[in-house]
Amino acid sequence: MSQALQQQITFLREMEKLKCVLRGNKTLDGGFENTAEHSWHVTLMALLLEEHANSRLDMLKVTKLLLIHDIVEIDAGDTWLYDADQTSKLQDETHAAHRLFSLLPSNQKKEYLDLWLEFENRSTDEAKFAAAIDGLQPLINHLITGDPDDFTIPADLVLSKKSHIQAFAPSLWPLVEALIEESTELGLYSR
Repeated sequence: MSQALQQQITFLREMEKLKCVLRGNKTLDGGFENTAEHSWHVTLMALLLEEHANSRLDMLKVTKLLLIHDIVEIDAGDTWLYDADQTSKLQDETHAAHRLFSLLPSNQKKEYLDLWLEFENRSTDEAKFAAAIDGLQPLINHLITGDPDDFTIPADLVLSKKSHIQAFAPSLWPLVEALIEESTELGLYSR
């Protein structure tokens, strides 16, 4: 086995841990969604909703961005969007990105680290669309699986935190507003 293949297999073994990182959203069976499930769902959503991008996109790149952007949660954990303390998030995730992508052969390490940074910085149309889809998925998920007894956050805070969707995929904004309104009516968000 070549050294490059050994490194790729080591990386894939490490990626198995992504299935153990739990998020705040639930699944239909009442369990918590893990980050690997989230990554799959947002990637599928991007492919289905490609027509809502502001421009013609390289969808292979969008797919890579969405599959790679949360890998850092293996080390850094998932930071809930509504957590008051986000001070160490970027530092923790940057450290994780360097450790995890260093498991790969050098060409893939550079590619994956560059893709992760591109997503974080929203530096391309592909990254902006990926970020919009990444923001939309939890809204859909919460409407389907949410329970008002779990937690209730203000609808105006949700709208504020999701405003990047309007900027990056404006044709999806009416859907965002409708999802938040329906969730509010169900008691999943407060007025």
